[in-house]
Amino acid sequence: MIKLTIFLTLGLFTVCYAQTRQIKAKGIYKEIDVEKHNGIVEILKGGNVISKDKMIDSVLNNPNYYNPPVVFALSNELFKRGRKREAAYWFYVAQLRARYDANLCLDNTAEQATSILTDIYGTEINKFALENIDSLRATVNKVVEFVRTNDEHYDHRWINLHGMDAAQNKKTKELSHPKSKWTEIKARTIDDYYQRFLEAVKSMK
Repeated sequence: MIKLTIFLTLGLFTVCYAQTRQIKAKGIYKEIDVEKHNGIVEILKGGNVISKDKMIDSVLNNPNYYNPPVVFALSNELFKRGRKREAAYWFYVAQLRARYDANLCLDNTAEQATSILTDIYGTEINKFALENIDSLRATVNKVVEFVRTNDEHYDHRWINLHGMDAAQNKKTKELSHPKSKWTEIKARTIDDYYQRFLEAVKSMK
């Protein structure tokens, strides 16, 4: 149980506490489109039920157009509404996609964002998911299939804004690995995520 709990809580990512908040973008980092997404996160965290209802529907109908922070926030709101299995599904989608984005990023310190978001939104969802391992296994299978077969239509570079290069406004021409490598990186990320999950489940038997 301990090993699987670690997998779910930290997503098997190294936590870096050097910087825990997105910085104000400068230079090349100003090109990264996150303003709309950040606004959606605030709506989902806010108190306007009507606005949240509309945003939930929008994200659920177009999940490939919203970056992981939005989907993490979505999962949290769904969980609060008692839609717990649905919340768990989207939480792990956000977690896996965030890991993929971290692997695309050339700033290794930016991966801290995934751990921090997992920690912020995952406590109650992970606790719920661990109550039924068979259900969790089915959920993770669906998550892996969804991420594997769906293309992302948001700016993967959102995660760069959580790294030290952006904080220091490091001069660079490229923020991500070449697109020619993205398919390979995505496949490797998914396979690694799923394999580690299976190993964690196996260790519990």
